[in-house]
Amino acid sequence: MAENPTGRGYRVEPRNRFFSAVCSITSYENRKPGNMVTFLGEVDLGEVDRVRADWRVDEAPKPTYTAFVIKAVALAVREFPYANRRIFRRGLLLRQRPHAFEQIDAAVLCERDLPEAPMIAFVDMIRDADQQSLDALTQQLRNLASCDATTNTQWRTFVRVIRSLPSWLAAWIIRLPVFFPRMWVQYRGGAFVVSSPAKYGVDVVAATWPWPLGVSFGMVKPRPVVREGQVVVRPTFTVTLNFDRRLMAGAQAARFFHRIVELLETPQALLTDQEIPPQPAEPSGPAGTNPEGLTGN
Repeated sequence: MAENPTGRGYRVEPRNRFFSAVCSITSYENRKPGNMVTFLGEVDLGEVDRVRADWRVDEAPKPTYTAFVIKAVALAVREFPYANRRIFRRGLLLRQRPHAFEQIDAAVLCERDLPEAPMIAFVDMIRDADQQSLDALTQQLRNLASCDATTNTQWRTFVRVIRSLPSWLAAWIIRLPVFFPRMWVQYRGGAFVVSSPAKYGVDVVAATWPWPLGVSFGMVKPRPVVREGQVVVRPTFTVTLNFDRRLMAGAQAARFFHRIVELLETPQALLTDQEIPPQPAEPSGPAGTNPEGLTGN
């Protein structure tokens, strides 16, 4: 039997600046469960996989599923402006006011593994996500996955604040964007955050986030679905929308969520002109005739 190092069956870990900072965000900023509603839907990814299989954009890597989700959410936000808002507390009495965003920025959670904080994550933004191509979104996601303090300003600032200031002061500074719209745009992005632990085998995610819109998705795998009265196997994932019902009621949120699913299941609307694969040439008849064999004018 392994020897118990403390003799008590437990140990209290020493104070950790990163742990304190993360707790300050989740405890103070996460939306109250009573204000949040969660929708879940299964998405047929057959067309998305077809686009990925046919990808021929300058030999670029095929776009990730996260890129498709970010683009779909961003376009849905553009179509439904009431979703592009948050509630913030203003003035000495901290009255709640809507804060509408003028652009569509996607917040993305990036995991990090530091010696003193193996559970840490930070957030960075993809600006004007609705105007980005799938190729550009995929490249930015790859950059975020591999960045460090020398290449990413957001991560460098986050680490510097936590390591150089007392824990109470660092936590207070990290929470400032809640009260100042300009700081929110700079350090938190816009109305929505996208996350996915799918690569770790998670099927469904239902969470409450500091953002008024939280979009998550799980594993992509073959599942039985019904199409035209027949059970067929299709690649699917479950997408989750967590939204602040103070900003939109159930019917408005349902239309917004339906549009996200629709865009993912018909992803041609997500492609730029440069990303649309070339179509096969129409068969032509003998010279001087059209395909139907009729003499042209």
